[in-house]
Formats: sequence, structure tokens, C-alpha cells
Amino acid sequence: MNDDSGPMASLRLADVVSMSAAIASTDLPQSLLKAIERIAAARMAVSIFSASSCFLETMELERIYSSRPDVYPVGVRKSKRQTNWAQCVLKDRQVFVGEGPLEMAAAFDDQERMASLGIRSIINVPVVVRDQCIGVLNFARSDVRVSAEEIAIGRLLGIAATVAFTS
Repeated sequence: MNDDSGPMASLRLADVVSMSAAIASTDLPQSLLKAIERIAAARMAVSIFSASSCFLETMELERIYSSRPDVYPVGVRKSKRQTNWAQCVLKDRQVFVGEGPLEMAAAFDDQERMASLGIRSIINVPVVVRDQCIGVLNFARSDVRVSAEEIAIGRLLGIAATVAFTS
């Protein structure tokens, strides 16, 4: 079946080879998340990438990977209880796109820090297995606008990331 209703997204052969090698390494899941970070930087203009495990029973996230551990350290837990963002991403398992300071401030309590780091948009992709969100990929960018192709690439990377979250 061919569905031409949305944007076409693809990964390059080098991207697939990089992720395959990372999955085969003994350093999984870190090697795969590092490969996803490199692909996101090159294909989506991502300046800061992080990945968090999801704990639905407490509506918390725990960061398991960060391209900038100096400002977004690994191991930090953050409550998302009673937020619209949590409903969208964690419960409804939908991609969240925030463009510009108003959308970012409505979703994140650390928007000022994000702005100081040059983050002007974000794509949050839920990592879903068996109809349950088990993690979130965070693609932070300096560009204000996010294209449909960048969202689609983020979704593809979210599919690949399931290996990191289930290994």
C-alpha cells in the first residue's frame, strides 16, 4: 500500500549502517543513542539530544542519555504529573512539537534555560512498545520552525530507539 498523504522521510544507508553497528556493539544502549544523536544532528539540525525512560505509574521521566550532560545530566528524574505534555506524549503516545518561546514555555518549566542554550524548538518522540510509552526522545533545535520531514525522521529514530529501551 502506498500512502502519499504525508511527508516522505528516509534514513540514509550510512545512518542504517551506523545504527546496525551500534545495535551489534557491547555498549548497547549507549552506542545506539549516540548514533541517533549523530543522525539527528545531521538530518534534523538538532543541537541537544536526550533520551529518557518513562515511568507511567508515577508520570516521571529519567534521563538515560544526554548530549549535554553538563546542563541535562543523566540519572535525573523529572515529574510530568498533571501536565498537558504528559497527556500528549506519555499517555496518548503522540509526538509533541514546540515551536518558539510561547509553545515552549507552555510545555516546559525550564524554558528559560532552554532559551539560554539557544533552543527555540523541540520535537519529543515517544518510544512505544506494545501500546505503552516506555521512553521519550528529545530533539532540541535552534531553528524555530520544524518541518514535517524532520518530524517524520524523528519518528523513524524513535522506532530504532526501541532496541535501546528494551535491551
